Amino acid sequence: MRLRFIAPLMPALVEQPPEGDGWIHEVKFDGYRSQLIIGEDGTRIYTRN
Repeated sequence: MRLRFIAPLMPALVEQPPEGDGWIHEVKFDGYRSQLIIGEDGTRIYTRN
């Protein structure tokens, strides 16, 4: 099964992060955001640009 690209959401500045079990938070200190997909047909790396 080939995995497909999922467009990442743009981050938003908020006073407090949402609460609850349905949320996952990521702190970005430095570097690049990317999406890495490893499948049977190879590896692909996607960035916002």
